[in-house]
Amino acid sequence: MKRDRVVTVLPKNEPNCGWTETLTGRKATPSMIGQKRAKWLVIGAGYSGLSTATTLAEYCPDEEIVLVDANKAGEGASSRNSGFLVDSTLNDGHLSDSDITDYESKYALNSEAVGLVRAIVRKNRIDCDWNECGKYHATSESRGISKLQSFHELLDKLEIANSLLDAGELAENLGTTFYRAAVKTQGGVMLQPAALALGMVRALPNNVSLYENTPIVRIANGTPHRCAGHDSEIIADKIIVAVNGFMPSLGIKKNRVFPLLLTAGLTRSLTTREQGQMGNVDEWGVLSVNDMGATVRYTSDKRLMIRNTVEVSASLQLSSAQLAKRQKDHLRGLLKRFPFLPDNIVEHSWSGTTCISANSANVFEQLDDNFWVTGCYNGGGIGLATLYGQQIALLALGMSQPIVSQIYQRTRAAWLPPQPFLNLGIRSKLVADRLRARRET
Repeated sequence: MKRDRVVTVLPKNEPNCGWTETLTGRKATPSMIGQKRAKWLVIGAGYSGLSTATTLAEYCPDEEIVLVDANKAGEGASSRNSGFLVDSTLNDGHLSDSDITDYESKYALNSEAVGLVRAIVRKNRIDCDWNECGKYHATSESRGISKLQSFHELLDKLEIANSLLDAGELAENLGTTFYRAAVKTQGGVMLQPAALALGMVRALPNNVSLYENTPIVRIANGTPHRCAGHDSEIIADKIIVAVNGFMPSLGIKKNRVFPLLLTAGLTRSLTTREQGQMGNVDEWGVLSVNDMGATVRYTSDKRLMIRNTVEVSASLQLSSAQLAKRQKDHLRGLLKRFPFLPDNIVEHSWSGTTCISANSANVFEQLDDNFWVTGCYNGGGIGLATLYGQQIALLALGMSQPIVSQIYQRTRAAWLPPQPFLNLGIRSKLVADRLRARRET
């Protein structure tokens, strides 16, 4: 069935992402110009697309795999997240038997994903500050403590390693008295997300042809598919789309998933004195029990990162003035936790997209003949994006593994109302969530 998909919003990565700017730069590969014939085309070179292209190339060593990205590979949302590779995710704990089974399935997939990323890092010797130090789900409010208690009991019931910590223990481990309680889960990994993405780009097999700064503006599904860029056309037998938050911009799942724009800030490295004021604590990562609460990290190179703004954006990008305003939010959130910090400590602020569904479901399916799509990781993109990228490639190759059955057993993304009602509803919910979490931003 032939169908034209016209791209309405193209991704654009503004500069000053702290994760990428603290790395040694990589020169982009040339953009595609003219026409190219290909058997395999992968659109999107983040964690998903890189994993997809690598898997296709390894199983088809004599075939060229074409991989395109509208920006530099790996420097979109993959490099702009907070660097949490998670297995367990927060749940209130008030679950029916069927809900617990669903949670166990999700945990199993996340654990599989952690194992896959670990294998990729080890195989390719990727230096991404890998630290299996676990993560904290924390609250600064008394009303969040009961939620954490239920979560702790759920994890204990499922025999997932965790501990419930009080304010004193947190102050000793985090170097701040801001939080009142937390559940620490043992299976999480902290890492430098841009370094991981860069390592995956550099590890691409030789039969992957990467074209960067090559946006696709129209996809005509057919036999074969025809994908038009500004100065190029790719005619491909088989296409896998891995653009995550930009799926609706391609007319894919626009009534099932939606993108949100988040911003984060990263400080300079703390001085020896400032580290001492934090008690010389080790690296850590904190997720808030509130949906709109801040995500905070203390990194291996002694920097603080905070992500504490979320918004709906038609263009999925911010002006310099808007980003400067968000940077003030980043500083304000850090000073709540570490009041001794100077006002000029935030060195980098940047935006990035995430893809969400109403029921936290993912996208993993065949849409048309020889046309597959994967995405919508609901904030858990490092692991699931890499795993789903691998598995969608195997599915397209007709080599499905048992894990695909697990993925298919997961709930599908729920229906969403059409625009403009969707954005109005999302904005209203974000405002309500922000008010509830105003202390924790």
